Amino acid sequence: MLVFFRSSNTLVVVVILLAGVLTWLNVLNGTEAPLNDRYGAFLFQVFTRWLDMIPGFYTWLAFLMMFVVASILIYANARLHLNDKISYLPALCYILLIGGVPIIQEFNPVIVSTLILAAVIVHLTGSFENEQISYRYFNVSVLISIGTFFFQYLYLYMIVVWVVIVLWRPGYWREWVFSLLGFAFPLFITFSWFFLVEGDLSPMGQHFSKMFNIQRITPLISTSTTLFFVSIIVLVVLAFGQVWRNISSKKTAIRTGYYLLILVVLVTLLMVLIIPDTMPQVWYFMACPLSLFLSNFLANVKSKRIGVIVLTLLFVLTTIQMIM
Repeated sequence: MLVFFRSSNTLVVVVILLAGVLTWLNVLNGTEAPLNDRYGAFLFQVFTRWLDMIPGFYTWLAFLMMFVVASILIYANARLHLNDKISYLPALCYILLIGGVPIIQEFNPVIVSTLILAAVIVHLTGSFENEQISYRYFNVSVLISIGTFFFQYLYLYMIVVWVVIVLWRPGYWREWVFSLLGFAFPLFITFSWFFLVEGDLSPMGQHFSKMFNIQRITPLISTSTTLFFVSIIVLVVLAFGQVWRNISSKKTAIRTGYYLLILVVLVTLLMVLIIPDTMPQVWYFMACPLSLFLSNFLANVKSKRIGVIVLTLLFVLTTIQMIM
């Protein structure tokens, strides 16, 4: 089984698509779930008003977005250069991690912003290959700023951008300026639109109030889902030791890419700590770096028996959650 999923055979893509459908089968066959707009900023509200004209489309859109994120992670894995050939394992791991939390299989602001976070990861890893000043930090900050119009707490990932600049781009002080200008640019355009065209700045005021209105409500998460989270984290911790040994001999740019993934994990944990109510939806965010760690462990582990055990456990944990 491990040899099959390690290969770049096109049949692997078919199996991954089938796995995705099976993990979402109960949701796709059921009635349309109520729209979860608890964290939806005003651009998300506009987006959903357009979609209201297409009945029964929300669940299918969330399903398709999950596959798009999985595809971006395949590209991100290639940018990290840990594997010498194309690997579809990141997509498989991401689909199984999301499939193991059925409660988040719905259209919500977080899944929209996950597309942006995945693009941010890809864009930042590309900046490590450039020894000259990079304008990618402007583009990345623009993406994060736009993402706050869907999920207002996405601005916390600006911490990742600034930590990257401090630790690995210390001589490029202008990239600080690029990041600040990039984050401010969409806000300025939106502010100007409401001021000049709409003549009403209240939507922007509501947006800022949501951004900085921290909700500390403890989420209701079932015992089985909690056990799934704990089990996955244990698997990732065990797998990370193997990944760490592999990247220690790689180029600096590749190692820095994996430090970036660790930063994403830490900022996501910070978000959960200060805004507990964002769980379990932010599992979409957490699953991005975790799936890359797991996939690279499975692709490079020398003991096939251990690899098969980890992959089997991943399938089993997801299956148990699906049927409970």
